[in-house]
Amino acid sequence: MSIAALGTVTVAITVLGATLLAAGRVKALADAQPARFNEINVFLHTSVDRRDALKLADALRQLPQVSGVRLLKREDAWARIQRREPSLAQNVAGNPLPDALAISAVEPGELPALAGKLRNTALYPQIANVTDASSEVRAMLGFSRVIRVMGSLAAIGLFIATLFIVYNTIRLTLIARQKEIKIMQLVGATAGFIRLPMVLEGVLYGFTGGLIASVILLLASLEVGRFLSSLKSPLLDSGAAGLTGSQITLFLVVLGASIGAIGSHLAIRRFLRVL
Repeated sequence: MSIAALGTVTVAITVLGATLLAAGRVKALADAQPARFNEINVFLHTSVDRRDALKLADALRQLPQVSGVRLLKREDAWARIQRREPSLAQNVAGNPLPDALAISAVEPGELPALAGKLRNTALYPQIANVTDASSEVRAMLGFSRVIRVMGSLAAIGLFIATLFIVYNTIRLTLIARQKEIKIMQLVGATAGFIRLPMVLEGVLYGFTGGLIASVILLLASLEVGRFLSSLKSPLLDSGAAGLTGSQITLFLVVLGASIGAIGSHLAIRRFLRVL
């Protein structure tokens, strides 16, 4: 019964841990995507000289929604075009490009409002055009919220399901020891004296199950990591930091021990009540 109970608890914690880790990783990727588009490109009129462009950059840095402003020099942009499209560039007399500013927002969610403000020609007559990824950022923020809600609901549901599995597993071990517990009651053992070793046994099941589950998930995450690296997708290269091996082990061990303690406590309390 002990091996069967430990196996059941291990499988339940492995499924719960895999779901939580996968949901956490997907959420981290979804949260990281808006920051990749957290920049507005502002193109100035060709009549705006370098001094006025720098003054405008300094003024924009004072806005509370702005975290940084970079000047994109017209000569650098023209040099890139000459390298990439020499046949096109040789038919153009002089440099027709304006200076531009790359503006980063403090929060991705502030990007649409900031872009709208920069398009106000009464406030910024030097600006000819504004390009931004507001619609993409809004879609990604919405996706991130959906992932957060769905992940939370899935975590709560799986936690309850795992607790129920542990509860029934511990209850089966109690039924197998019914005679032993009855003898303890006949010789005067209190409910607390009987309950303590059972709860500790549940904690041991959860602790050991969490430890085994962490080994399984760490090995699985190594294989998944190799597979994702082979895809070379720019969306996966978000720089979002995942949990380390020691953090995963600690998380699953604490989670397993907690579920074991709660499940065994509930099972022994109900069992003693009907015995």
